Amino acid sequence: MNNDISPASAPRSKDTLALRVASALVLGPAAIGASWVGGPLFAGLVAFLCVLMAFEWSRMIERAELTPVFFALGLGGAGALILAAGERYELAFIVCAASGAAAAAAAIWGSGNWRWAAFGAAYFIAPSVALIWLRESAEDGRGFLILLFAVVWSADTGGYVGGRLVGGPKLSPKISPAKTWAGAVGGLIAGGIAAALGAPYLLGEAANASHIAMGAGLGLASILGDMAESAFKRHFGIKDMSGFIPGHGGVLDRLDGMIFATAAVTAVLYGHSLLAGHG
Repeated sequence: MNNDISPASAPRSKDTLALRVASALVLGPAAIGASWVGGPLFAGLVAFLCVLMAFEWSRMIERAELTPVFFALGLGGAGALILAAGERYELAFIVCAASGAAAAAAAIWGSGNWRWAAFGAAYFIAPSVALIWLRESAEDGRGFLILLFAVVWSADTGGYVGGRLVGGPKLSPKISPAKTWAGAVGGLIAGGIAAALGAPYLLGEAANASHIAMGAGLGLASILGDMAESAFKRHFGIKDMSGFIPGHGGVLDRLDGMIFATAAVTAVLYGHSLLAGHG
């Protein structure tokens, strides 16, 4: 079924604080619980979200639903994550690249947006594989994963509070008119505090300056992810990726900061594991 989607008819988020809080109260514990348990439960959740992201991404770039691009990215992402769950990470990334190539080929015969189709694999499938690696194979992976959630959520909240209370100059009016420099500073501070408070419990380490720097850095990555997602949506003329999550829009709307933060923390930890001889 290929229903055309125009920018005006795309689902619109109600964007109310009550809906955002209610969604967070449901989804937050579910994400933390699956992360704590790990294994097939966590991998299954990530795979499910990856397929939803493939739906939103293909829908955005092609203005249609259930296109060949969706199937290329959705099936490729699911396959890559099955391999990642079995700790076959190199093969998982090969499948990720192949799904991007297949999506690009499909887009050539469809919307013509083959570059955007291929980029989808790097944008959300590769970080999904990295997230499985972080939970299952990185040293202190469970602690780092839950700390990552805490930092990203805190940075998002700090940015919201800072922007609302202080306001002031905009970060980039053309990309995201609602985001301010005050909000960005609030996000960095909140991310640093979350890491410092969480490290003793989740990593078994006394809080120090490196944890604050890590939290601020991941907070910055989260902000950049949010800005990138806003740029994508502005380019394609849509407000929300979908209406899957009340108050937040779509899965990509909710996970934009997590995508960038995951890429940042896994790159650092994987590099450290190689230098330490654990890779």
